[in-house]
Amino acid sequence: MKIFISHSSKNYFYGDKLVDLLRNVGIKENEIIYTSNTAYGIPVAQNIFNWLKSQITEKPFVIYLLSEEYYQSIACLNEMGAAWIIENKHAAIFTPNFNLSSKEFQNGALDPREIGFYISDEERILSLLQLLSEDFEISKSHIIISQSIKKFIREISNHTTEMIIPTKVYEPKIVEKPSISESNTIVPENNENKPPIATFSTNQTDLFSKFINSITLNKLKDDELILLHYIIETGRFKLMTGWQEHIEINNIKEWEVINDINNKLSTNYSSILKRFELRGFTEVSALTSSNNPKELKIRDEISNQLLDLPENVMNIILVNIDKNHFDHTAKIEIVETDDLPF
Repeated sequence: MKIFISHSSKNYFYGDKLVDLLRNVGIKENEIIYTSNTAYGIPVAQNIFNWLKSQITEKPFVIYLLSEEYYQSIACLNEMGAAWIIENKHAAIFTPNFNLSSKEFQNGALDPREIGFYISDEERILSLLQLLSEDFEISKSHIIISQSIKKFIREISNHTTEMIIPTKVYEPKIVEKPSISESNTIVPENNENKPPIATFSTNQTDLFSKFINSITLNKLKDDELILLHYIIETGRFKLMTGWQEHIEINNIKEWEVINDINNKLSTNYSSILKRFELRGFTEVSALTSSNNPKELKIRDEISNQLLDLPENVMNIILVNIDKNHFDHTAKIEIVETDDLPF
Protein backbone atom coordinates (compact mmCIF):
# COMPACT_ATOMS: atom_id res chain seq x y z
CA MET A 1 0.00 0.00 0.00
CA LYS A 2 1.14 3.54 -0.74
CA ILE A 3 0.20 7.10 0.22
CA PHE A 4 -0.91 9.22 -2.73
CA ILE A 5 -0.85 12.99 -2.13
CA SER A 6 -3.37 14.47 -4.53
CA HIS A 7 -2.57 18.16 -4.88
CA SER A 8 -2.24 21.14 -7.17
CA SER A 9 1.32 21.85 -8.26
CA LYS A 10 0.70 25.46 -7.16
CA ASN A 11 0.50 24.17 -3.57
CA TYR A 12 3.84 22.37 -3.74
CA PHE A 13 5.10 24.07 -0.56
CA TYR A 14 2.43 22.38 1.57
CA GLY A 15 2.94 19.11 -0.29
CA ASP A 16 6.71 19.24 0.26
CA LYS A 17 6.26 19.80 4.00
CA LEU A 18 3.72 16.99 4.21
CA VAL A 19 6.18 14.62 2.54
CA ASP A 20 8.93 15.75 4.95
CA LEU A 21 6.63 14.99 7.89
CA LEU A 22 5.78 11.52 6.59
CA ARG A 23 9.45 10.70 5.98
CA ASN A 24 10.48 12.00 9.42
CA VAL A 25 8.03 9.70 11.20
CA GLY A 26 9.21 6.62 9.31
CA ILE A 27 7.20 6.35 6.07
CA LYS A 28 9.51 4.95 3.37
CA GLU A 29 10.30 6.83 0.18
CA ASN A 30 8.81 4.09 -2.01
CA GLU A 31 5.54 4.28 -0.05
CA ILE A 32 4.82 7.86 -1.15
CA ILE A 33 3.39 9.08 -4.47
CA TYR A 34 3.90 12.81 -4.85
CA THR A 35 4.25 14.17 -8.36
CA SER A 36 5.79 17.55 -7.43
CA ASN A 37 9.04 15.82 -6.44
CA THR A 38 10.78 13.55 -8.94
CA ALA A 39 11.94 11.27 -6.12
CA TYR A 40 8.32 10.33 -5.41
CA GLY A 41 6.79 10.93 -8.83
CA ILE A 42 6.36 9.38 -12.22
CA PRO A 43 9.08 6.98 -13.44
CA VAL A 44 11.04 7.96 -16.55
CA ALA A 45 9.38 7.06 -19.89
CA GLN A 46 5.97 6.47 -18.28
CA ASN A 47 2.77 8.08 -19.51
CA ILE A 48 1.61 10.30 -16.66
CA PHE A 49 -2.10 9.48 -16.97
CA ASN A 50 -1.66 5.73 -17.39
CA TRP A 51 0.80 5.61 -14.49
CA LEU A 52 -1.45 7.58 -12.14
CA LYS A 53 -4.40 5.41 -13.14
CA SER A 54 -2.45 2.26 -12.28
CA GLN A 55 -1.40 3.70 -8.93
CA ILE A 56 -4.93 4.74 -7.98
CA THR A 57 -6.41 1.35 -8.92
CA GLU A 58 -3.97 -0.26 -6.46
CA LYS A 59 -5.98 1.50 -3.73
CA PRO A 60 -3.43 3.78 -2.07
CA PHE A 61 -4.29 5.86 0.98
CA VAL A 62 -5.19 9.20 -0.62
CA ILE A 63 -4.44 12.52 1.06
CA TYR A 64 -6.39 15.28 -0.68
CA LEU A 65 -4.62 18.63 -0.27
CA LEU A 66 -7.60 20.83 -0.99
CA SER A 67 -7.36 24.46 -2.08
CA GLU A 68 -8.89 26.90 -4.51
CA GLU A 69 -6.14 25.94 -6.98
CA TYR A 70 -7.01 22.25 -6.56
CA TYR A 71 -10.59 22.78 -7.73
CA GLN A 72 -9.36 24.84 -10.68
CA SER A 73 -7.21 21.94 -11.91
CA ILE A 74 -8.82 19.39 -14.26
CA ALA A 75 -6.04 16.89 -13.46
CA CYS A 76 -6.73 17.17 -9.71
CA LEU A 77 -10.47 16.70 -10.20
CA ASN A 78 -9.81 13.63 -12.35
CA GLU A 79 -7.60 12.18 -9.59
CA MET A 80 -10.33 12.85 -7.02
CA GLY A 81 -13.00 11.26 -9.19
CA ALA A 82 -10.94 8.16 -9.93
CA ALA A 83 -10.02 7.62 -6.28
CA TRP A 84 -13.61 8.24 -5.18
CA ILE A 85 -14.95 5.55 -7.54
CA ILE A 86 -12.50 2.98 -6.16
CA GLU A 87 -13.39 4.01 -2.57
CA ASN A 88 -9.83 4.46 -1.33
CA LYS A 89 -9.07 5.20 2.29
CA HIS A 90 -8.54 8.93 2.38
CA ALA A 91 -8.12 12.11 4.39
CA ALA A 92 -8.86 15.69 3.37
CA ILE A 93 -6.47 18.44 4.41
CA PHE A 94 -7.30 22.09 3.72
CA THR A 95 -4.67 24.70 2.88
CA PRO A 96 -4.79 27.75 5.22
CA ASN A 97 -6.95 30.02 3.05
CA PHE A 98 -9.34 27.39 1.67
CA ASN A 99 -13.01 28.40 1.84
CA LEU A 100 -15.12 25.48 3.08
CA SER A 101 -18.26 27.23 1.85
CA SER A 102 -17.07 27.30 -1.76
CA LYS A 103 -19.48 25.91 -4.33
CA GLU A 104 -16.78 23.63 -5.77
CA PHE A 105 -16.15 21.95 -2.42
CA GLN A 106 -19.81 21.66 -1.47
CA ASN A 107 -20.71 20.07 -4.83
CA GLY A 108 -17.56 18.01 -5.37
CA ALA A 109 -16.96 14.24 -5.29
CA LEU A 110 -15.87 14.36 -1.65
CA ASP A 111 -18.71 14.47 0.85
CA PRO A 112 -18.39 17.88 2.60
CA ARG A 113 -19.97 16.29 5.70
CA GLU A 114 -16.87 14.16 6.11
CA ILE A 115 -14.51 15.76 8.59
CA GLY A 116 -11.40 17.26 7.06
CA PHE A 117 -9.04 19.65 8.80
CA TYR A 118 -6.80 22.62 8.16
CA ILE A 119 -3.13 21.81 7.65
CA SER A 120 -2.05 23.80 10.73
CA ASP A 121 -4.21 21.76 13.15
CA GLU A 122 -1.63 19.99 15.34
CA GLU A 123 -4.06 17.58 17.02
CA ARG A 124 -5.59 16.48 13.72
CA ILE A 125 -2.16 15.92 12.18
CA LEU A 126 -1.45 13.57 15.10
CA SER A 127 -4.76 11.80 14.42
CA LEU A 128 -3.80 11.41 10.75
CA LEU A 129 -0.54 9.72 11.74
CA GLN A 130 -2.52 7.43 14.04
CA LEU A 131 -4.76 6.48 11.11
CA LEU A 132 -1.77 5.88 8.83
CA SER A 133 -0.13 3.65 11.46
CA GLU A 134 -2.85 1.07 10.77
CA ASP A 135 -1.35 0.41 7.32
CA PHE A 136 2.19 1.80 7.49
CA GLU A 137 5.14 1.36 9.81
CA ILE A 138 5.51 4.57 11.79
CA SER A 139 8.11 5.30 14.47
CA LYS A 140 7.08 4.35 18.01
CA SER A 141 9.36 7.04 19.45
CA HIS A 142 7.30 9.71 21.20
CA ILE A 143 9.95 12.39 20.71
CA ILE A 144 10.25 11.72 16.96
CA ILE A 145 6.48 11.99 16.49
CA SER A 146 6.18 15.09 18.68
CA GLN A 147 9.15 16.99 17.25
CA SER A 148 8.28 16.10 13.64
CA ILE A 149 4.78 17.50 14.09
CA LYS A 150 6.03 20.64 15.86
CA LYS A 151 8.55 21.29 13.08
CA PHE A 152 5.83 20.76 10.45
CA ILE A 153 3.38 23.14 12.17
CA ARG A 154 6.10 25.75 12.69
CA GLU A 155 7.09 25.75 9.00
CA ILE A 156 3.45 25.91 7.87
CA SER A 157 2.71 28.77 10.28
CA ASN A 158 5.81 30.73 9.23
CA HIS A 159 4.88 30.36 5.57
CA THR A 160 1.29 31.43 6.22
CA THR A 161 2.50 34.50 8.15
CA GLU A 162 4.81 35.48 5.29
CA MET A 163 1.85 35.28 2.89
CA ILE A 164 -0.49 37.51 4.89
CA ILE A 165 1.92 40.20 6.13
CA PRO A 166 1.85 43.07 3.59
CA THR A 167 5.13 44.46 2.44
CA LYS A 168 5.71 47.84 4.01
CA VAL A 169 6.69 50.48 1.51
CA TYR A 170 9.07 53.09 2.84
CA GLU A 171 8.89 56.47 1.22
CA PRO A 172 11.86 58.81 1.42
CA LYS A 173 11.32 61.57 3.96
CA ILE A 174 11.96 65.09 2.72
CA VAL A 175 13.94 66.97 5.33
CA GLU A 176 14.02 70.72 5.05
CA LYS A 177 17.39 72.32 5.53
CA PRO A 178 17.35 74.31 8.80
CA SER A 179 17.81 78.04 8.67
CA ILE A 180 20.95 79.62 10.09
CA SER A 181 19.10 80.68 13.23
CA GLU A 182 17.92 77.10 13.78
CA SER A 183 21.18 75.34 12.97
CA ASN A 184 22.61 75.68 16.47
CA THR A 185 19.49 74.38 18.16
CA ILE A 186 19.81 70.85 19.53
CA VAL A 187 16.60 68.88 19.05
CA PRO A 188 16.22 65.97 21.47
CA GLU A 189 15.62 62.56 19.90
CA ASN A 190 12.01 61.39 20.14
CA ASN A 191 11.97 57.92 21.72
CA GLU A 192 8.24 57.73 22.27
CA ASN A 193 7.62 55.23 19.47
CA LYS A 194 10.64 53.05 20.07
CA PRO A 195 9.84 49.63 21.60
CA PRO A 196 11.40 48.98 25.01
CA ILE A 197 14.38 46.63 25.05
CA ALA A 198 14.40 44.03 27.81
CA THR A 199 17.49 44.57 29.90
CA PHE A 200 18.59 43.28 33.27
CA SER A 201 21.01 45.10 35.50
CA THR A 202 24.24 43.28 36.18
CA ASN A 203 23.88 44.48 39.77
CA GLN A 204 20.90 42.23 40.26
CA THR A 205 21.78 39.08 42.18
CA ASP A 206 18.69 36.90 41.72
CA LEU A 207 19.19 33.69 39.72
CA PHE A 208 16.97 34.57 36.76
CA SER A 209 18.80 37.86 36.22
CA LYS A 210 22.11 36.00 36.37
CA PHE A 211 20.75 33.53 33.81
CA ILE A 212 19.56 36.29 31.45
CA ASN A 213 22.81 38.22 31.73
CA SER A 214 24.81 35.07 30.99
CA ILE A 215 23.01 34.96 27.64
CA THR A 216 23.02 38.64 26.75
CA LEU A 217 26.67 39.09 27.74
CA ASN A 218 27.70 36.07 25.62
CA LYS A 219 28.94 34.04 28.56
CA LEU A 220 27.23 30.83 27.42
CA LYS A 221 28.84 28.59 24.80
CA ASP A 222 27.05 27.45 21.65
CA ASP A 223 26.26 24.00 23.05
CA GLU A 224 24.74 25.55 26.21
CA LEU A 225 22.43 27.73 24.10
CA ILE A 226 21.46 24.65 22.06
CA LEU A 227 20.53 22.85 25.29
CA LEU A 228 18.31 25.77 26.24
CA HIS A 229 16.60 25.58 22.84
CA TYR A 230 16.13 21.81 23.31
CA ILE A 231 14.55 22.38 26.74
CA ILE A 232 12.23 25.12 25.45
CA GLU A 233 11.16 23.16 22.34
CA THR A 234 10.54 19.85 24.09
CA GLY A 235 9.37 21.19 27.45
CA ARG A 236 11.90 18.91 29.16
CA PHE A 237 12.72 20.92 32.27
CA LYS A 238 13.95 17.68 33.86
CA LEU A 239 16.98 16.03 32.25
CA MET A 240 18.29 12.51 32.72
CA THR A 241 21.79 11.99 34.06
CA GLY A 242 23.88 9.22 35.62
CA TRP A 243 22.88 5.74 34.45
CA GLN A 244 19.96 7.23 32.49
CA GLU A 245 22.13 9.70 30.60
CA HIS A 246 22.30 7.59 27.41
CA ILE A 247 18.49 7.72 27.13
CA GLU A 248 18.49 11.52 27.14
CA ILE A 249 21.35 11.57 24.64
CA ASN A 250 19.37 9.29 22.29
CA ASN A 251 16.41 11.66 22.59
CA ILE A 252 18.71 14.58 21.79
CA LYS A 253 20.15 12.79 18.74
CA GLU A 254 16.66 12.26 17.36
CA TRP A 255 15.82 15.91 18.02
CA GLU A 256 19.04 17.05 16.29
CA VAL A 257 18.22 15.03 13.16
CA ILE A 258 14.60 16.21 13.00
CA ASN A 259 15.61 19.86 13.41
CA ASP A 260 18.76 19.71 11.24
CA ILE A 261 21.07 20.72 14.09
CA ASN A 262 24.66 19.53 14.47
CA ASN A 263 25.68 17.09 17.21
CA LYS A 264 27.30 19.53 19.63
CA LEU A 265 24.61 18.96 22.24
CA SER A 266 24.54 15.15 22.10
CA THR A 267 28.36 14.99 22.02
CA ASN A 268 28.95 17.42 24.90
CA TYR A 269 25.84 16.67 26.96
CA SER A 270 27.72 15.53 30.11
CA SER A 271 30.02 18.54 30.21
CA ILE A 272 27.13 20.96 29.52
CA LEU A 273 25.25 19.58 32.52
CA LYS A 274 28.33 20.12 34.69
CA ARG A 275 28.65 23.70 33.46
CA PHE A 276 24.97 24.35 34.16
CA GLU A 277 25.45 22.90 37.64
CA LEU A 278 28.46 25.16 38.29
CA ARG A 279 26.47 28.17 37.10
CA GLY A 280 23.72 27.23 39.56
CA PHE A 281 21.11 26.71 36.82
CA THR A 282 20.22 23.11 37.79
CA GLU A 283 19.55 21.03 40.87
CA VAL A 284 19.16 17.30 41.54
CA SER A 285 15.51 16.23 41.30
CA ALA A 286 15.80 12.42 41.61
CA LEU A 287 18.26 9.95 43.15
CA THR A 288 18.98 6.26 42.71
CA SER A 289 18.67 3.83 45.62
CA SER A 290 22.40 4.46 46.17
CA ASN A 291 21.79 8.22 46.44
CA ASN A 292 23.40 8.99 43.09
CA PRO A 293 21.77 11.65 40.87
CA LYS A 294 19.68 10.20 38.04
CA GLU A 295 17.78 13.36 37.12
CA LEU A 296 18.47 17.09 37.15
CA LYS A 297 15.97 19.88 36.74
CA ILE A 298 16.24 23.52 35.72
CA ARG A 299 15.75 25.57 38.88
CA ASP A 300 12.24 26.94 39.34
CA GLU A 301 13.45 30.57 39.28
CA ILE A 302 14.48 29.97 35.65
CA SER A 303 12.03 27.32 34.41
CA ASN A 304 8.98 29.33 35.51
CA GLN A 305 9.95 32.05 33.01
CA LEU A 306 11.75 30.02 30.36
CA LEU A 307 8.80 29.93 27.96
CA ASP A 308 8.37 33.71 28.15
CA LEU A 309 11.90 34.96 27.61
CA PRO A 310 12.41 38.55 26.40
CA GLU A 311 12.53 38.87 22.63
CA ASN A 312 16.17 39.98 22.52
CA VAL A 313 17.18 36.91 24.57
CA MET A 314 15.24 34.50 22.34
CA ASN A 315 16.84 36.11 19.29
CA ILE A 316 20.31 35.32 20.65
CA ILE A 317 19.31 31.67 21.12
CA LEU A 318 17.72 31.40 17.66
CA VAL A 319 20.66 33.06 15.90
CA ASN A 320 22.91 30.50 17.56
CA ILE A 321 20.64 27.67 16.38
CA ASP A 322 20.76 29.02 12.81
CA LYS A 323 24.55 28.94 12.75
CA ASN A 324 24.57 25.38 14.10
CA HIS A 325 22.26 23.89 11.48
CA PHE A 326 23.49 20.73 9.83
CA ASP A 327 22.06 18.54 7.07
CA HIS A 328 22.08 15.04 8.55
CA THR A 329 22.76 12.38 5.95
CA ALA A 330 23.79 9.53 8.24
CA LYS A 331 20.94 7.62 9.81
CA ILE A 332 21.24 7.36 13.56
CA GLU A 333 20.18 4.37 15.61
CA ILE A 334 16.81 5.10 17.14
CA VAL A 335 15.66 3.37 20.31
CA GLU A 336 12.09 2.23 19.70
CA THR A 337 9.66 1.98 22.59
CA ASP A 338 6.00 1.16 22.87
CA ASP A 339 5.28 4.61 24.27
CA LEU A 340 3.22 5.84 21.32
CA PRO A 341 1.85 9.37 21.56
CA PHE A 342 -1.53 8.14 20.30
